[in-house]
Amino acid sequence: MIEVSKKGTVPVLVLNNKVLDESMEIIIWALEYNDKLNLLNPYIKKKKETLDLISKIDNKFKYHLDRYKYSSRYEKDNHFKGKYIHRNLAESYLLEIENTLYTKKNTYLFENRISILDISIFPLVRQFRTADLEWFKSNPKLTAVNRWLDKITNLDFFNIIMKKYKPWKKINSPELFSSNLKI
Repeated sequence: MIEVSKKGTVPVLVLNNKVLDESMEIIIWALEYNDKLNLLNPYIKKKKETLDLISKIDNKFKYHLDRYKYSSRYEKDNHFKGKYIHRNLAESYLLEIENTLYTKKNTYLFENRISILDISIFPLVRQFRTADLEWFKSNPKLTAVNRWLDKITNLDFFNIIMKKYKPWKKINSPELFSSNLKI
């Protein structure tokens, strides 16, 4: 892996003429190859805004999420503001998502259809929610975000990809995966 990418810490996609070592590059490449569900719709119609929101959640929101969820790891860091201050700062980024969902009465973030925006952002938002499920679910400022997360986590594709498997052993039969996902 280090021979093809200097990062050496994340999976990369090696193509004939280039190496993709950013998750978003790989997602976009895969969807440009096959996008039966039109997940790239916001990327095609509003590329800059789509990438900006994903980047904001992936970087700025995640920075505060980590310091909230794993606060004990950061207590000696000079930039650590305290667990609940980081929670509130992370929450502030979700208010933009709340506003989009609430004002448009949407289930999803773009044109009321699941898209690359939802799929790219929801894992981090879900992680934030699990840090204190009771606080998050009862938070009146995040009612639409809660509905959005519930909708996504109840979709077939999510439950299939999040299925818990027992550790595989040589004596086990192969595990087969379905490709007939419905969103």
